Amino acid sequence: MRRSAPTTESRLLRRLQWRMALSFAIAFLVFDIVVVGLTYEVLQYHFYSEAKATIQHVWSDRLPDSVPPSLPPDQDGEINHPGDSLPRVATWQFNAAGKTIRTMPTLYGFPAPSSTILPNRALLSQMPHTHSTLWAVARYQSYRVMIGSKPVWNDGRYLGALQSAYSMGRLTSVMRGLLAVDAEVSLVMAALIVVLVLWLSGRSLGPIREALGRQRAFVQDVSHELRTPLTIVKSSLELALQETERSNVDYAIRDVISEVDYITRLTHDLAALARVGSGSTEIQPSELNLFDLADDVIAALTPLAEERGVTLDAKKTGPNPVIVADPTFVRQLLIILLDNALKYNHPGGRAELAVRVLDETVHVRVSDTGSGIPKEDLPHLFDRFYRSRTASRLAPGSGLGLAIARWIIDAHAGTIRAESELGRGTEVVAEWPRRVP
Repeated sequence: MRRSAPTTESRLLRRLQWRMALSFAIAFLVFDIVVVGLTYEVLQYHFYSEAKATIQHVWSDRLPDSVPPSLPPDQDGEINHPGDSLPRVATWQFNAAGKTIRTMPTLYGFPAPSSTILPNRALLSQMPHTHSTLWAVARYQSYRVMIGSKPVWNDGRYLGALQSAYSMGRLTSVMRGLLAVDAEVSLVMAALIVVLVLWLSGRSLGPIREALGRQRAFVQDVSHELRTPLTIVKSSLELALQETERSNVDYAIRDVISEVDYITRLTHDLAALARVGSGSTEIQPSELNLFDLADDVIAALTPLAEERGVTLDAKKTGPNPVIVADPTFVRQLLIILLDNALKYNHPGGRAELAVRVLDETVHVRVSDTGSGIPKEDLPHLFDRFYRSRTASRLAPGSGLGLAIARWIIDAHAGTIRAESELGRGTEVVAEWPRRVP
């Protein structure tokens, strides 16, 4: 069995899904890059700050508040942490001429002699000209080393400098590892986001797909409903042009008028449904006497009932017929239900409108003794353009009346249902609150 090609709407919605998914994935990746970048900078700042603080701690031990006229002796052993065999900080001492006075060849956590990174001549050359501490980060293979250079002054005379190194270990490798792990996790998360967004958007776009499908079906139904009367109008007019007898011309004109009336009713119903679908039509509830309204509708439809040979009755019960509802729509509801009861009835049949007003609810029941509706057609009775085979044979119609009736009941927060039996008639019952919420 061949699968039907996807419709334009389906392709557009699928494209929209992918755009949403990729947009979310790109947004996540951008956010992740920003977060990782900030994390990278914060961690680097933390490592650098810790290195500077450790070096400054060593210097505070070496250079007390009263600075001696000469450089102090080496005290590196005092800064070792318990259990460490190598000093955390390697400190070199220089005199005013930049000559090395004392060196420390080993450094904790550093695989090479300290002479591979010390002295830092760029910093040392600036010491005679500044009273500030200068810092630099040196790299050796995958290791990073914080280098601090501090000038020693006494009574305005430059005595020399201390230059210390603190190994931050394989910081470059750690940072690269962090970035690599984050890249792998980010790609996996981006893929999961694409899948999740596709799934969620698919569920979210489901109602839109249904709405587009209903719209497409609506357009097809409208074109189908209009095609038949327009064909009849065209055929009747062509026949009238060819006829010479007045009676045949008059017959063709009557056919055209009948079909134009049908198209007019169809257009009116379509306009009502369009307003309902767009949400531009709202009920305007007010107090009305439902019994008086029922009498007016019965009086208006009595000539039509007599023309079709159907007895039309009304039954009204309830202590107080005053309700709160939209008079225009309630009147339209009664006319739709009674018109169907008359249209699909037979000569000598009966149609009854029963109105019952209770304290909290309003009940309207319209019954007839017509041909009835097949059981399989009842679930679709209130769908737009739906007409059962029995109804199509008995009388022309657009299949929009009961759809409008259902909207009227929905707008009044009520329910409507139909019960029928072939050969014994149909009963439609509508219920809604006496005062519209």
